[in-house]
Amino acid sequence: MKNTSFRCLWIGQAFANLGDIFYVVGLISLLYNLTGSALYLSLLPFITTIFRFISSLLAPLVIDRFPLKRIIVQSQWWKTVLLVCLGIFIISFDHGFSVAVIFFIALISFLDGVAAPVSAALVPQLVPKEERMKANGFLNVITQTIFVAGWPLGSVLLISTNSSFIIWLTVMLYAVSTIYTGRIKDPEQTTAPVAPSNWGSIKSGWVAIRQIPTIRTLISIDFITTLASSVWVAAVIYLYVEQNLKLGEEWWGYINTSYFVGMILSGLIVIRFAKLLEKYIGFFITLGLFLSSLLILLFGTTSIPTLALLLACLYGLPEQIREVIYTKLFQDHATEKTLAKIYAVWGAVINLTFAGSVLLLGFITETYSVKTTFQFSSTLIFLAFLYAIFKRNDLQGKQCDQSLSNQSSNLPG
Repeated sequence: MKNTSFRCLWIGQAFANLGDIFYVVGLISLLYNLTGSALYLSLLPFITTIFRFISSLLAPLVIDRFPLKRIIVQSQWWKTVLLVCLGIFIISFDHGFSVAVIFFIALISFLDGVAAPVSAALVPQLVPKEERMKANGFLNVITQTIFVAGWPLGSVLLISTNSSFIIWLTVMLYAVSTIYTGRIKDPEQTTAPVAPSNWGSIKSGWVAIRQIPTIRTLISIDFITTLASSVWVAAVIYLYVEQNLKLGEEWWGYINTSYFVGMILSGLIVIRFAKLLEKYIGFFITLGLFLSSLLILLFGTTSIPTLALLLACLYGLPEQIREVIYTKLFQDHATEKTLAKIYAVWGAVINLTFAGSVLLLGFITETYSVKTTFQFSSTLIFLAFLYAIFKRNDLQGKQCDQSLSNQSSNLPG
């Protein structure tokens, strides 16, 4: 974890993640000033999700033809260039042209959909196998810390400056990210075999998931838990505060902060006990699912504000443990190029699943009650817990490493 390349990776990601937050804050303000329309604001997450989904499906075409480091550096570079163009556009045209702004959003989201799986797949190249659990936990802590600090900081900047200033600040953050990412020493061999056909590249990630039992099981579990996890979106929590706690809307912010603080503290626990988690991977996955189901059920039924804050904070522990273990198992059971393609498929599935689950849970909340929504989410995660027990042989980690690594090496890429 102390090598220079890994340090450059996490610093580059930190600047890029902070830039992504400021970019969204600036765009929300910009679109509202240009249009004054809630419809255009709703287009921001819709366009972002759709184009990330499309690029995730097409990402294997790029992954099969270029080194991973080159892909992530080039994507970050082109994001910076596009944002410079957007900044110039804003200065030149201070009114109207909202469609052009959405065009820039679509292109940047498309690049994000390619860069995200590649960035995740770089970790096994830069970190020894015995240190990957700590490295993944460390990266999660950095990401969650930036998320907690970035949104209020972006709001303060927006109040004291304007959207144009924030866009140009994001350009600087992206530029720094590009510089640090470019300093990564990529051990990947440049003499790769001939790339498969376009269709072969696109389907290779799906084939890998089907052929590697551990990864197939993990993605199945994650699909179920993602359906349940949208219970934490702003709309549901807002109604929870109103209906269950019967408090003011400021408690929506308190609960969100408590949730992310829990994620950060949990990440530190994961780093500290990485060896123990790695030794009992299957046990901690199933235990984490059971605890998540129980905590969501308790959170959804309580009307005590302080208990709600505590439960939201505690929920971060099993979530963070599962996420870090999932990442470690993914890294152990696939080669780097195959791993990047699997992450691309995973990202595409999760994006669509999350979007659909937001609508589903919104419907349940409106039709019944917010308490019913949390009970439904708890039930889903409990089903995932039962599925994990049924598939426990696929979650043993080290026992399966050799056979599955050999299997993944026969896949395209």
